[in-house]
Amino acid sequence: MKRLYIFDIDNTLRSSKQQKVLSQTIKLIKEIASNPDYVLGLATGRGPAKINVLNDLLPYFKYKVLVNGGVILENNKIIFDDPIDKRDIDKVAQDTMNRGFSMGMVGYDEEAITFVDEHVSYAFKGYDTNKPKVDADFYLNHKVYQLWVFNKDQQVLLDLAKSYTNFKPYLWHYGGIDLVYPRVSKEHAVSIIKQKYPEHELICVGDGHNDFGMIRLADKGVIMGNSRWLDEIKEEATFIAPHIEDDKLYDFFKENNLI
Repeated sequence: MKRLYIFDIDNTLRSSKQQKVLSQTIKLIKEIASNPDYVLGLATGRGPAKINVLNDLLPYFKYKVLVNGGVILENNKIIFDDPIDKRDIDKVAQDTMNRGFSMGMVGYDEEAITFVDEHVSYAFKGYDTNKPKVDADFYLNHKVYQLWVFNKDQQVLLDLAKSYTNFKPYLWHYGGIDLVYPRVSKEHAVSIIKQKYPEHELICVGDGHNDFGMIRLADKGVIMGNSRWLDEIKEEATFIAPHIEDDKLYDFFKENNLI
């Protein structure tokens, strides 16, 4: 059977707690990549500058959906991108500055934030050490594909996001929120890739709020057992995978005939 696989990164492929990809997941990715009937891709809220956390696994992925669908790479070449209009960024930049929130901007090669405070430090504590630079004017000279806003209280972030009607919010696991255009999503990007492989069964795997769409889109949607939002999506997923810290993803795929 021909198959197209799309995996989220954080807390799906890579344990944020241990800050590494666990052994069974490495075995799974290598086996999928070695099968000529399988096509392997990833879909993440991370920008291009942040996906190196996959280290030696990165070359196994033919497709990379980045910044929640704002960029698609095929063999590391851009085949689709949808940057945010500078006027829309300016409105959020002015508003967050007036309210005392730090705003982040995800470009292609770099990321920037307007300033560092306790909320920014909290939001990045489970991620890698490659922190964004401080540059409030970053968007004036770079394409930006996604905005961030930071606060320890996620309800505060959700309430704030309601005032940004041009954007759709995606909560981080803690401390932050992504803002992208409503037309930008992992599922839209995955659907673009899927058009190239009409005969392939689509299998999408994720744990995050931003993974729901591609899980619903998939022929077989897999939600990770560690998902904070498991109760919201489990009835619509085909499978519930083991908790990432159990390191049983390869066994799970074998047992359920997903490879």
